[in-house]
Formats: sequence, structure tokens, C-alpha cells
Amino acid sequence: MTAIDWNQAPENARWWAIDGDGHAYWYCMPQIATATTFWFSARQPAPSFGYARDFRVSLQERPPAVDVSYPAPVQVAAARLLRR
Repeated sequence: MTAIDWNQAPENARWWAIDGDGHAYWYCMPQIATATTFWFSARQPAPSFGYARDFRVSLQERPPAVDVSYPAPVQVAAARLLRR
């Protein structure tokens, strides 16, 4: 699978994919457009990141955000060892 650099994505981008036209796009969280009864999802041009496979299997979801407010178990264990 191609590595997507999510640091380049707009904040509200939820997916990255290549369309059948060969262009890559960030797809944003869907919304119900005002005064309508249908979902709408904006897309913005994106880098291709060297993707060279079939566009039909290109859809990649943004990974969940990492909560840095709590230390990771490895960091906790390392801190305990350093205190000794």
C-alpha cells in the first residue's frame, strides 16, 4: 500500500484516493448540504504519492489521531527505568 503523508492533508480530509481519471484527491467528511436532502462530500486535489495500482483499490482512510496527552506505555516504562 502506498504511504500517504497525512501531514499534507487538509484538516477535515477523511480519505485519500485516486479517481478513474488518474488524479488524486482528499475527500472530506460528508455533510448534508443546507436546504437539501442529500449528502455532500467535498474533494480537494492531492499528491499521488507515487501510487501506481488500480484506482478501484486506492481508497485509504485517515488513521485515527494519536492522543499525546497520555504517555505511551513504552515511555512510562522508560521513565521508570531512568528513575532507578
